Amino acid sequence: MKESKAYLIALVTAIFLSVVLCASPCFASDISSTNQAEPTITVPLTQWNELKANNAKALSLIETSSLPLTEAQSLVMKQREELNEAHNTINRLESELAKAKADSVKQETTLNEMQNSLTELKGQINNDKRTIKRLRMQRNLSQVVGAGAIIGVVIHR
Repeated sequence: MKESKAYLIALVTAIFLSVVLCASPCFASDISSTNQAEPTITVPLTQWNELKANNAKALSLIETSSLPLTEAQSLVMKQREELNEAHNTINRLESELAKAKADSVKQETTLNEMQNSLTELKGQINNDKRTIKRLRMQRNLSQVVGAGAIIGVVIHR
């Protein structure tokens, strides 16, 4: 920041001097002699005061703009860190989501196998119920036939 301030001040000063020097006809004649003392410039006091005030305004603007710029830079760095954290969180959530999806597929497969097993067991239970019912009927029939045979033997005797 300080380098840019110094650069801007040097630039404003150079522009000022080039405007003043180009407007001064005595400077052109003094360039031919390199052994002479450094030439002086005459500038009207109002123009000098105006240039000085403009230079002071530019310097104050640079100083006042450097604070928001520094704040903006720190905000940008803070936002960068937050974005990196958010990016890392998103990556972590993506991997967790992929794992959850794989687990869900495994669970779906397991549930389908369990459904098939339950369907098979239901069929077996229905078969067992029919078998039990048939066996009871056979037992009851055999008891009736046995009782009838006993009654028949008793009656014939």
